[in-house]
Amino acid sequence: MYTLLEWVTDACEALNKSTASPDTPAQVNDVVIRPASAPMTAIDRVFDAEIDNLTLATGAAYEATTYRDALKSGHYDFINLRKWYIDTTASIGMHPTLVRKWITRQVLLLSPIAPHWCEHVWRTVMGNQSSIMNERWPSDLPSEPNHTLAAAGNYARDIVHSVRDAEAVLQKRAKKKGAKADEFNPASPKTIDVFVAHEFPEWQDNVIAVLKDNFDSATCKFDDKQIIATLGQRGILKQNKKAMPFAQEIKKRVSLTGPSVLDRALAFNEIEILTDLVPYIKNSMGYEDVNIVDLSTSPELSSAQSRAAECAVPGEPGFLIANAK
Repeated sequence: MYTLLEWVTDACEALNKSTASPDTPAQVNDVVIRPASAPMTAIDRVFDAEIDNLTLATGAAYEATTYRDALKSGHYDFINLRKWYIDTTASIGMHPTLVRKWITRQVLLLSPIAPHWCEHVWRTVMGNQSSIMNERWPSDLPSEPNHTLAAAGNYARDIVHSVRDAEAVLQKRAKKKGAKADEFNPASPKTIDVFVAHEFPEWQDNVIAVLKDNFDSATCKFDDKQIIATLGQRGILKQNKKAMPFAQEIKKRVSLTGPSVLDRALAFNEIEILTDLVPYIKNSMGYEDVNIVDLSTSPELSSAQSRAAECAVPGEPGFLIANAK
């Protein structure tokens, strides 16, 4: 809690500087805030929505008197969300409006569990005149979580993991005996092309159509026999050996998360999220260049790029990692 108190103290000092000079950035120790007049980015909107989503979860936990859950969503998850926001906005700084919102919500959500700490922050650090105990629950909360921006946040986190995994595969390949001299060298300058697709392969759409036709929403079950028969009758199984494994994977996802999996249209702008993540990918993973390739524009690709782009589907980009030339 002392480390958090230090950060909040620095952040409040930076916010005061920002209020005095809204058109200039402010920094106090490690807290970097961009000008208040700066527009909100896609990452900002995700952060804003997830603050509200965690507030809703914490409120529900308090009402159910499940205080361990309230502490998890209202403090530990809140801390992790802040760290992610700091990391992803390191190149431009955090937005002061959202920093102020995060601090206010954190103190409010934690006050039933750590009242003395929250009272100190609320009055001494933030400069409020009345007690935190007189504050009401936020009245500007949405009626339900913003699932669209939550999905965008999960996508942003998953992309970073996917890039790390893709590079790890190349590193293992380069360490094998008999590796070619021109294999990827992680110690040398490196670049990454990220291929973004806006349409799914036709064969996947055909499989999804068959699954939808043979799904009972009342029981949340598939007619497996009819699915296999239809896929065979339409020649889908012969045309693509991946069809049946793909169908099984989709059915598994439906059983875990519900029938919304069958509607695979992205609810967020993939290019926008990736563009905001470029500085973070460069700084955190050491890439000299991060090139976002929109496949809907029919770009000219090299043979290596074409192979990497083949596996790209909406929500799951393809990657080509190479040493800088």
